[in-house]
Amino acid sequence: MAELTRTDLPRSVRWGYGGGEWANAVMWTALSALFLYYLTDVVGVDPAFGGTLLLIGTLWNTVLQPYVGLRSDRHRSPHGRRRPFLLAAALPYGLSSWLLFTDPGFTGAARTVYYTVVVLAWYTSFTVFYIPYSALGAELSGDHEERTRLSSVRTAASQLGAMVGAVAPLVLHDPLAGLLGLGEKAGWSAAAAVCALLSVAGLLLTWRTARGHEGAVAEPASPGWRDTVGMLRTRDVRLMLGMLAFGWVPLSVTGTVSVYFGVHIMGYSEQTASLEMLCWFVAGLAWLPVVYRCCHRYGKNRTFVLFTATWAIVQALLLIPERGDDTLFWALILLSSAGSMAVAVVGWSMLADLTDVEQLRTGERREGALNGLSAFAQTGLAAVVVWLASLALSAAGYDGDGAPGATASLVIRLLMSVGTALWLIPAVICCLRYPVTRERHEAVLRELRGLRDH
Repeated sequence: MAELTRTDLPRSVRWGYGGGEWANAVMWTALSALFLYYLTDVVGVDPAFGGTLLLIGTLWNTVLQPYVGLRSDRHRSPHGRRRPFLLAAALPYGLSSWLLFTDPGFTGAARTVYYTVVVLAWYTSFTVFYIPYSALGAELSGDHEERTRLSSVRTAASQLGAMVGAVAPLVLHDPLAGLLGLGEKAGWSAAAAVCALLSVAGLLLTWRTARGHEGAVAEPASPGWRDTVGMLRTRDVRLMLGMLAFGWVPLSVTGTVSVYFGVHIMGYSEQTASLEMLCWFVAGLAWLPVVYRCCHRYGKNRTFVLFTATWAIVQALLLIPERGDDTLFWALILLSSAGSMAVAVVGWSMLADLTDVEQLRTGERREGALNGLSAFAQTGLAAVVVWLASLALSAAGYDGDGAPGATASLVIRLLMSVGTALWLIPAVICCLRYPVTRERHEAVLRELRGLRDH
């Protein structure tokens, strides 16, 4: 039976591991926070079209993720099970990231085909690197505390990358358009190219720094589809998937609606609205050490429940601010970021611990399959919710042309507040029922060592 032997990691490996999450966060945030806005207010399409595009891409993604996870579990290479996937995805990921915000001027069916192909290409290249990347974290170390450190670094990289993804396209598109002597659409394309290059650089950083540290598992696992689906019969796995899926939905909804809320509810310019997400991510970095210390002192489960329940309350209060209520609005934004930190840090760390529990049950390490299922649950549910949000905007009469009507404004307000907070309730319930505590995980590691010794 294979066992993890690494504990504390060199600092260069720990921080280098964050590069993959940076690569994800820059473009994932740009996609989730700005792509729908770009399509409606720059390209000039109906919100339902943009929401359907994202739904199609994410549904394709949910099918592909478990498959990529299985492939990485089975992969045999002198360069490890996961790193070859990172290198293979780098170029297509960068190219498709740029094309997402590049409008070639097509109309009608040609525009539909173009954006559908680009969205599918982006989600494919994203999945090819991100599922093996996520699984790599569980292989780098088997230590309970080191995994929390690794998860904290990953979350910090996520926050920094998300700042770039949320702010750079809005801030850079006008200056770049002026520099190039072209229109607004060309400015958006140039800003996307900058973000794409930064993303690929982070991906290659992880590929380089993890070299020599990815071989913690002696033999590749050989699970099949039946084994992967069979994991869903395990209560621990189902509760973990519930925590991650329901906990991540608010991130997707907030990212999608925040620009609309800032521009049309609070009356800010695009540039000022971009500061909304920037402050949210900066505050998240400030909350990060608090979350880490709470994990160390009170355990991961209690930390998740405390911060997530508080996040739901704070998010619901965003129903209150009107134009001019800037102090209240910004205070709620700064407070809400704490919950997102707990979902990220604790969720990723607990998922890595669950791979040890599953190893004890099955005799194999299936990080790829488990991370594929996790991503399937997270992105699948989030895609449906964001799609429903786009349909609600369309049904309310939002067309991206001028100020929205009263109905559309109400829909934006509800999506940002109560429509986000409600999804956190089942996440809290799943965590309260989740039985893998620090004590149980340590007992699992002792049993694994005992099996190895015999």
